[in-house]
Amino acid sequence: MALVNVQKLASAMNVTARRVQQLVAEGLPREEKGKYELGKCLLWYIRYLQTALERRAVPTPDGEVSSMTEERLALLRADRELREIELAEKRGMLVSILDVEKTLSDLVLTTKARIMAIAPRLAAELVGESSRNMIQAKIEKEIRAALAHLEKSAE
Repeated sequence: MALVNVQKLASAMNVTARRVQQLVAEGLPREEKGKYELGKCLLWYIRYLQTALERRAVPTPDGEVSSMTEERLALLRADRELREIELAEKRGMLVSILDVEKTLSDLVLTTKARIMAIAPRLAAELVGESSRNMIQAKIEKEIRAALAHLEKSAE
C-alpha cells in the first residue's frame, strides 16, 4: 500500500491540489491527513468520472445512451435540414404534396372526362359507316385528341 501526498495524487489525477480536497469532501478515500493510497484513489476517481459522464448522457428512444454533444449535433443537423427545405421552397425548387395531389387529381378527372366523351361524340359520326378501317381511324383520332391534353399537362 503506497501512500502519496496530495501533490503526487493531484499530479496522477491531473487535477489541482485544491480539487483533490474538494473530492475528499465528495468521498475520495483518505488514509490519514495528507496521505492517500494511490491505487484506491485512482479507482474511486475513475468511477466518479464515469458517474459524471452517465449523468450527462441522454437515453435515446432505441434504449441506447448518447451524450449531450451527440444530441446537440443531431439537433443542429435537423435544424440545418429544415432551413435547407425552407430555402428550397423559397427558390421554388419544392412543391407541397397537397399541390401535387390536387394537380394529379385534376389531370385524372379531366382525362377521364375527355375519354368518356369520345363515345357520345363519335356515335353520330359512325352511324352508317361501313369501313372498319375508317371507324378505327376516327376512334383513334378522338383518343389521341383526348390524350394530347394529358401530354400538354405533363410538360
